[in-house]
Amino acid sequence: ASADAGDFSAVDTWDAITRSRRADRPGARALLRIAASDVVPLNGTGQGERDPGLIIALARFGSAPCLVLAQDRREQAHQPLGPEGLREAQRGMKLAAGLGLPVVTVIDTPGAALSAEAENGGIAGEIARTLGTLVNVETPTLSLMLGEGNGGGALAFLPADRVVAAQHAWLSPLPPEGASAIVHGDSDHAAEMAEAQQVLAVDLQQIGVVDRIVAESPDAADEPEAFCRRVGAVLEDELLALLASGPGEPTARAARYAG
Repeated sequence: ASADAGDFSAVDTWDAITRSRRADRPGARALLRIAASDVVPLNGTGQGERDPGLIIALARFGSAPCLVLAQDRREQAHQPLGPEGLREAQRGMKLAAGLGLPVVTVIDTPGAALSAEAENGGIAGEIARTLGTLVNVETPTLSLMLGEGNGGGALAFLPADRVVAAQHAWLSPLPPEGASAIVHGDSDHAAEMAEAQQVLAVDLQQIGVVDRIVAESPDAADEPEAFCRRVGAVLEDELLALLASGPGEPTARAARYAG
């Protein structure tokens, strides 16, 4: 069976969101450790900035080399992804193009920083600039939805030539709890809001935002090694096809974001 064979139509929205938030769910670090080789970390924007919530690394999945820009969910639990991390991502994309390597973005975030400090650092502008850089970068691009995809910081990593998602991954401009608070004045309706928003990978596949879904058997947290190897095999397959076809058109990439 292929790494992404399976019928995902029965996945329950709130169950998937709950699973995506498990503390023991494998994140980008586990993926690189288990499924990648020749990993060389490259953090820093060159402007003296560091954001621990973002991993930048050269890596190889099977025979396919790439530059990985990964949101590190564990680090973001202590310090949400901020403007510095997004500026690092933009520089990483330009570096990849200069090296002739495809970019792999990994979406796994509980949401970007909402602090006054982040606002003063211009997080909204950096989200827009990151989106623009990813849409226009002259190298093949692949987005991996690994778990939580909350807010503008998640959307900024999405518009790639190809989008791969874990079975329980999801993407939303607003957390379901936030949507519930706006509409109902409480967080009690988060599950039904998430379902109405159609945030799941399987929903996004139906509207053409997601290309491939990687199965979890039954949950990535229960089989981290096997899951990461499956993801790695799909990334190799997708990257080799992208390397053969070359970068996509900015208009095609942007269309995914419009979803």
